Amino acid sequence: METRKEPTLAGWMKDHSNGALREYGETVLRLTEKFDLAEPRVLAEYPLGESLFPILAFQIKSSRVIVRHEPGRWPNAFLVSVEAASPVHSLFGLFDPTLDLSGSRIPGMNPEWLFTSYSKDQKRFSCELEDEWDLAMLFRILKSMGLLDWAAIPNRKEGDSR
Repeated sequence: METRKEPTLAGWMKDHSNGALREYGETVLRLTEKFDLAEPRVLAEYPLGESLFPILAFQIKSSRVIVRHEPGRWPNAFLVSVEAASPVHSLFGLFDPTLDLSGSRIPGMNPEWLFTSYSKDQKRFSCELEDEWDLAMLFRILKSMGLLDWAAIPNRKEGDSR
């Protein structure tokens, strides 16, 4: 049985290119460079106007992140699903934690990619983000998971004021 390999974004972009797609591709490239990520895989595509847009899968440490971008959608241009090995904490009000997208029908998104709300499951959730800055913040949080654990903070000596 032949295994289908998902194309990378760069390979997919060679066949699909217009202004909005090019801009999105540049945004994704900046994110992958900033957070030292492998190039995302194209899981699927969906029609938007006269263009096809990709559904992307990123690997951020032990978390898998699926991203659907819909330019021009306001206020939330990004639909994101996160599967993390451990609970994701401290999201700083980035999105509505009660939004449950499981069971939703969203073009291009397979039902198994749409999860319950963050408030119900902090390891496997879907959310909506406003813009690429919010997406970058979520990537930063996922990339730094574990770095701020108490175990990583050196013990202070009694009387040390630092």
